[in-house]
Amino acid sequence: MIRDASELDRRKFLKYGALAGVGALASAAWPGSSWSASRERLTILSSIALDTLHPYAYSSGPQYGIWYNMTEPLVDVDFAKRSYFGVLAESWEFQGKKWIFKLRKNVRLHDGSLFTAADVIYSFNRVKNDKLSLQKENFRDLVEMQALDDHTIAFITEAPNAVFLDRLENRFIIGKNGTEAQGGEPGEQKPVGTGPFRFISWQRDGNLVVTRHDNYWGTKAGVKEIVTRRVKEDAARVAGLLSGQGDLINNVPVEELSRFDKHAKIRSEKVEGQRMYFLAMNVTHKPFDNKLVRQAINYAVDPTTIIKHIYEGNGYVMNGPMGSNVIGFDPKIKRYPVDIKKGKELLDKAGFPQGLEVKLYFSPDRYPKAKEVCQVIADQLAKIGIKVELVSQEFVIFWGKEGVNGGKLGFYYVGRPATDADTVYDQYYRSGVSPRIQYKNPEFDRIIDEEQRTGDQKKRVALLHQAGRILMEDVPFVPLYTLAEIYGVARNVVWKARPDEKILTGGMKIA
Repeated sequence: MIRDASELDRRKFLKYGALAGVGALASAAWPGSSWSASRERLTILSSIALDTLHPYAYSSGPQYGIWYNMTEPLVDVDFAKRSYFGVLAESWEFQGKKWIFKLRKNVRLHDGSLFTAADVIYSFNRVKNDKLSLQKENFRDLVEMQALDDHTIAFITEAPNAVFLDRLENRFIIGKNGTEAQGGEPGEQKPVGTGPFRFISWQRDGNLVVTRHDNYWGTKAGVKEIVTRRVKEDAARVAGLLSGQGDLINNVPVEELSRFDKHAKIRSEKVEGQRMYFLAMNVTHKPFDNKLVRQAINYAVDPTTIIKHIYEGNGYVMNGPMGSNVIGFDPKIKRYPVDIKKGKELLDKAGFPQGLEVKLYFSPDRYPKAKEVCQVIADQLAKIGIKVELVSQEFVIFWGKEGVNGGKLGFYYVGRPATDADTVYDQYYRSGVSPRIQYKNPEFDRIIDEEQRTGDQKKRVALLHQAGRILMEDVPFVPLYTLAEIYGVARNVVWKARPDEKILTGGMKIA
């Protein structure tokens, strides 16, 4: 691919990033710097970029966002309303084991051809069957797809699946003919989608360049060209934004926010994120098999202290199993209040009048400030007589078969994003699905079974509320918080952040 001549030298980036990181030059300019956001070009400095051009060999929120600018899904989520809306789909109907979708007409792919049901079937077959796909689990119960006409498609599942819309989120459509005509390896084919931008060039760990799709079916993009550069180091991204080498950055450290407050050309954008942090208790491990112990721990942990002192107020307390922007969130559920006396009484009643000792596992290379968080939690649990030994593990070990996904950890700190509560309830708390917590409650399982067969969204959400109340009684976890997704943005860029880590550029405008 052609290398962008304006790409910033990495060593220079790190040099000035280090200066910016210690605050030595709060407004230092780099050689030749200028705020470049214009209707012609906007530059994003991102901690995560594309690792491949394979359309389904990835599964992270920021990468979904990059692809969403070039390719589009059938449906997306309205986080404010906690409901789905159509993108390439105009309408849908749930019919037990069958979902019928009406597709948007007169949509042009980037190669000029018209979008049809054949493109959807081609794309989802790739998701389900491609050996490099990291998204195939979303379609594990999809047994057949039928093109009823060019703009109507039927999906047939093994059993009634009312949460199929959740599985369709982030499943992007590529053009069948335009992709097959290229030949070659899947990871080297140019994306052919329907999105507001079309592909120009890409370098691994380098630049992705896209340009406006002038035949886009929706509102035309307000910027002609978007350049996404991968910059892993936090300090380097901040320095790049402050010097004018970039117009938008993600994952801004909370300690850097004050530098944006009164800056003439830079502002921060914050939104409550989707990743829900909690303490998981595997009920096959003692003493977490005892509900009274689990409840005692809930009475001892105070997430407000963590948010205030570790994240400088950039977090949102979870009152129950779900964050407030998740489908299935129940505003009536309240968390256990901090009550040290009650916590001690429950431990005594559980048979531990002298307290007990536990290990708390965490992964500092996966979750921000995990060590500091777990140190505070250890201090809080000590107040009710629980002595905590902190165990730090690399994420590959923590998350692997000898860790969380092998059921080997009894007590651990984890974060899990979700759009729909069913995803977490099914994966963490439903009997036999995973060894992560190994919680078993026949009534909970019955409700989830019914919920997953219920096509009426209001009734389905009501069932999710019932499931959440059961969990808050048995508490095989301690709900903690969601954190703010924090971005730095040039003041002349009109853009709103999403909770799901995606940077969508189609709606950006230059003031």
